[in-house]
Amino acid sequence: MTSPAGLEPPHERTEEEPKATFIEHLEELRKRIFRALVYIMLGWTVGFAITGYVYDFLASPLLATKPEGAKFVFTHATEPFFLKFKLGLIIGLILAMPLLAREMWGFLAPGLTKQERRSVKLIAPFSLLLFFTGVALGYYILPAAFNFFLSYLKDFPEAQLYQNPWQYVLFVVKMMFAFGIGFQMPVVLMFLAHIGVATPEMMWKYWRQAILIIGLMAALLTPSGDAFSMLAIGLPMVFLYFLSIALVARIVKKKRRQALRVETKQSS
Repeated sequence: MTSPAGLEPPHERTEEEPKATFIEHLEELRKRIFRALVYIMLGWTVGFAITGYVYDFLASPLLATKPEGAKFVFTHATEPFFLKFKLGLIIGLILAMPLLAREMWGFLAPGLTKQERRSVKLIAPFSLLLFFTGVALGYYILPAAFNFFLSYLKDFPEAQLYQNPWQYVLFVVKMMFAFGIGFQMPVVLMFLAHIGVATPEMMWKYWRQAILIIGLMAALLTPSGDAFSMLAIGLPMVFLYFLSIALVARIVKKKRRQALRVETKQSS
């Protein structure tokens, strides 16, 4: 039965049921892309209406630390509208993300095995938890980051800070998103363990090289590239790497048990 919103649950084909043709796949993809665009437009509309509240939330880290005389300044008459326009789009994408994920899952799920679907359903909540934890940490460290940056302003006595609002919002969003992406490392390592690439033994053996790679990733992810931000994202990622060893060990142990059962059945 179809829901009022037209969101059909992923259809699981039986072995007797014929596979969908290429044209049928294209038709389903077309419908899902159309619905995704509708969700984005609806989210954008809501986002456009609440940009003031979101802007106040994003601006508070700098407002709490800005030096005397510092101001947010627009340099062109069109900038206030386009700031609201772009920020509304970002908010709309975030609001529409659950429905977009549902559409993507509905298209991909029929092509996955039962075990693969089960794995995705187990990992997806964990991935979301890590992402939003990273985003929250990225927002939490912003006041300290701005204190670090603004500490150099006193080296220029005649200078004052006139901050462009869009550049500031873009920096904050990039910083929060970078932390969210960085916190996905355990999910990536669990996937590599699932396909047989990563093992706990290998991760312990090459932990020094892993820390070096994490440092490079932190430098690439942080929009400012400064030492403070790199440490702020790099240290939690190091912790997550060693936490991932335990998670990978569980996956590998389970896979080895399953392989042993299959060998026992075949030999008996």
